[in-house]
Amino acid sequence: MMVGSAEQSAGGVSSVIKLIKKMPVWEEYSCYWLGTQIQRNYLWKLWYAVKSNIIAFFIMWKYSIIHMHTTPDKLGLLIQLPVLLWAKCLRKKVILHLHVGNQLKTKKNPLFVFCLKRADRIVFLAKKWENLFSIYYPEVNIPTAVIYNPVEDVDLFSSERECPQINRKFDVNTFDAFMKQKEKRIMMAAWYNDNKAPDVLLKAIRSLTLTISKREGTEYLDGWKVDMLGNGEVERFKKMAEDMGLSDIVSFPGYVTGKEREEYFRKASIYCMCSYEEGFPMVVLESWMYGINVVTTPVGGLPDVIEEGKNCLTFDFGDDEGLAKQLLVLMDNAEKRREMAEYSLEFAINHFSMEKINEDLKELYSLL
Repeated sequence: MMVGSAEQSAGGVSSVIKLIKKMPVWEEYSCYWLGTQIQRNYLWKLWYAVKSNIIAFFIMWKYSIIHMHTTPDKLGLLIQLPVLLWAKCLRKKVILHLHVGNQLKTKKNPLFVFCLKRADRIVFLAKKWENLFSIYYPEVNIPTAVIYNPVEDVDLFSSERECPQINRKFDVNTFDAFMKQKEKRIMMAAWYNDNKAPDVLLKAIRSLTLTISKREGTEYLDGWKVDMLGNGEVERFKKMAEDMGLSDIVSFPGYVTGKEREEYFRKASIYCMCSYEEGFPMVVLESWMYGINVVTTPVGGLPDVIEEGKNCLTFDFGDDEGLAKQLLVLMDNAEKRREMAEYSLEFAINHFSMEKINEDLKELYSLL
C-alpha cells in the first residue's frame, strides 16, 4: 500500500504515483494508493485526512508493505502518523520515501526523527541526500536506498539502435525528424517565487538582448523567445519583464496541461532552471526525454546525474551573467544543441525510464 499526498505541484508525489501506477510492479504487488493530503481549503484538508486514516484502519491488514511518501513538514507528518503507528502495530514493513532535498539541512524536526526510526527502509531521491542524511541524522540507523523519480516516455522511437540496460530502441532518423520541430524557444516551468528565481532568467535574457543587438545590429534576440509556464507570483515577474523591455520576447502562458503542455515541450530547444532549492526536479528529466537542452543551477539531487557539457550546462545560484553565457553557448550552436539533446535523451532512458524505476521498486520490495 502506498501512502502520501493526493495532490502536489507538478513533478511532485502525485506525478510520480501516476507513473508508478502504469508500471508492472503496481499489479505484481497488488498496490493501492491512499492519499492523505489535498490542496484545498482547511475543511477539505481535515475531511480528507480523517477519511484516509479511517480507510487505512480497515484495509491495512491486507498489505504486507506500507510505502509512505512523505516530507519533514510537521502538518503532513501529523496527518500520516496514525497510518505509520497502525502499520507498526500490525507488524507491517514500512518504507519512508522522502521527497526532500535541501530541507535535510534545516533544524531537525523531532517528529520527523521519530517517524524515521520506525521505518524498515528509507528511500531518497538522490545519492547526494542519502550521503547527507548519514551526516545530519547519525542517530537514525535504518537501511537506506536511492530510487530516482521516473519520467514518462515520449513517442519518438522505432527500431534501429538499441539503448543499453533497458529494452528500448533509439532511432537516429526518428530523432533527427523530431528535432526539426524545435524552435528558437527557451522554456521555464514553475510555481514562480523567489526560490525559483525567474528574475535570474529575465536578467540573463536582458543581458543577451544587449549582447546580440550589438553583434547583429538588431534590437531583437536573434529570433529567440522565452516561454515562462506556470502559476505563482506571475504578475510580479511579468511586470519585471515589461520594465526590462522584454514583452516582445518573454511570454507568460500560465499553467498549462495535457496536449498544450506537451506542445511547449516539443517545440522548446532549451530548458532553464534557476532554483535555489529543489529535491530532484522531474521537469529536468522531462526536458531530457523531449530532447531539450538543460541549463540549470546545481540544485537538489541534480549533481548526482549532471555531466557538464553532455546533458547539462550549469551556472552558479543567482548568477545571471553566468546563465547568459551558458545560454549563448547553446543559442549560437545548433550542432551543440543537437548533440546534447541526443545524449540527454539516451541518458534519461537509461536512468529514469519507467522500465528502470520499475526494476528498482521490485528490488526494494523483494528485500522486505
